[in-house]
Amino acid sequence: MKHNPHDTRAELLRAALVCFAAHGYDGASMRMIAEEAKRPISLFSHYFGNKEGLYVAVFKWILGHGLPGLARMSEPDTDREPRDQMEALAMLREQIHYFYLEGVPEARAGSPEHEAAAKLMLQEIRECRSSLHELFFNHFSPRTKILQRCIKHLRPDLEDAKVVFLGISLLGIVVGHGLMSGMNKVIWGPAVATHSSFLASELLVDFYLHGLLGAARQA
Repeated sequence: MKHNPHDTRAELLRAALVCFAAHGYDGASMRMIAEEAKRPISLFSHYFGNKEGLYVAVFKWILGHGLPGLARMSEPDTDREPRDQMEALAMLREQIHYFYLEGVPEARAGSPEHEAAAKLMLQEIRECRSSLHELFFNHFSPRTKILQRCIKHLRPDLEDAKVVFLGISLLGIVVGHGLMSGMNKVIWGPAVATHSSFLASELLVDFYLHGLLGAARQA
């Protein structure tokens, strides 16, 4: 969403992204966004209906283009089913690597739009607005469904609620690494950066699978 004064809708979205990221949904007024965009405030109702519609449109851009790692969340085939334990392990390992390497929103150096998108996404991670529930569910469910299928295949003894909890726990571990990356470097010291991202992902795979499978684990 590059600055383009000749594309009115894109310019309104850009201004909204900047203002929402800086002030939050409640703190960013439509007048403030209009001033940032240098456009009449009446144009918002024409393109987006209201402030809530504008906010949803901003997140459609974030999920579709703003943060490439998140944009690829909706790519997997939701009907894919592991044929055996080995394939379930391989699929789960693939997902853990994906979430660790690309799934956590990070600011992109030199890109104000990416920086604002990451900041705004992190706000929603803490407390998601109801108007975004359907958008987020549809976007992220391909990955969560794969996780559930893999966990069910590896642990057929578990009821659905426990399968979901284990999937939530996996995402919590991975996202926590991303959200605390700056603090971790401070409180843990240089050792935080000693491993490559791939090796760090493999350590998470081993940690998670050990807890998931316990003594029954088969590599």
